[in-house]
Amino acid sequence: MLSIGLRYCGGCNPQIDRSRVVRDLKKALIKMDLRVDFITDKERTVDIILLINGCIHACLEEEYLSSGSNLQCISVKGEMVDSQYVEEDHILETLIKKIMGFYNRSGPYSS
Repeated sequence: MLSIGLRYCGGCNPQIDRSRVVRDLKKALIKMDLRVDFITDKERTVDIILLINGCIHACLEEEYLSSGSNLQCISVKGEMVDSQYVEEDHILETLIKKIMGFYNRSGPYSS
């Protein structure tokens, strides 16, 4: 099973519906028949960290990207995924492509 550490920013300036992005991602991965565990406990070991920043200031990046961790990190920054502009309606497909890229490199996690 692929484990994704889910981290939300404080939501002080949301330009996107952060909850909807995650909810839609979970549903899409289930439809694809992938076994994925979303984990919010910061102490648990995960395969990928998914940073859900509501705006381009990406406050979470300072904490996670400067920590020196070797973990794969995907950062949603308002209408950007990592450093690529993505309209809110296309964030889901961009996240799926990035997760599948990791998934395919790391081995079979499906049921």
